Amino acid sequence: QVFESNEESGYLILTIVVSGHFFISQGRTVLEGFSLIDSHKWLNIVRRADCLLLRAQSKNECRMFRVQFGGDSKEQMLEHCYSCVEKLAEYVPVQAADEQSQKLYHSLNQLANGENQVKDTEQNASVLHVVNEPLPDSCLGERRSVTQLAQSVLKKKFELPLVYRHSVWRAQELGPFIRLCLMDQNFPAFVEDVEKELKKLTEG
Repeated sequence: QVFESNEESGYLILTIVVSGHFFISQGRTVLEGFSLIDSHKWLNIVRRADCLLLRAQSKNECRMFRVQFGGDSKEQMLEHCYSCVEKLAEYVPVQAADEQSQKLYHSLNQLANGENQVKDTEQNASVLHVVNEPLPDSCLGERRSVTQLAQSVLKKKFELPLVYRHSVWRAQELGPFIRLCLMDQNFPAFVEDVEKELKKLTEG
């Protein structure tokens, strides 16, 4: 499946934040998101021209996808790709497409065979499109919007005394922070762990 970056369906944005979180979003939907910390243990990245080929594996599960960068010219597309590689290299090795990495590249390329490549026309967009490679059912994860993620975290409402209903942060400042947290695939599990510890405190 190919996700195109355009005004109609939404521009694809690849972001790597200082905390080491990597995510690709389209509008309010998170297409890919994970932490790069210790990712060398389960993530392989190969650069070929203006494309990045990523393969994530955990135990018997795997996920592969390809990112192609946009630009007004081939040189600009390569520049965007190199800039991303430079940042990724701070967390995980990025291989060039040589003989040793050809096997990974060909497996990805065959899966994506027949898909049309549509260029991004927005100058400031980093990502041209993401190819979500078809995988066995056991490897597929459900895509969820930020709204759906928030709904899954907020399972029930709590009525707090008035003194606890005021925040020192403005709502406008909390929004981007919460959005970033929700894009981390480990955040919902972290919230559940916090809830469990809070229940222990209330029961103790």
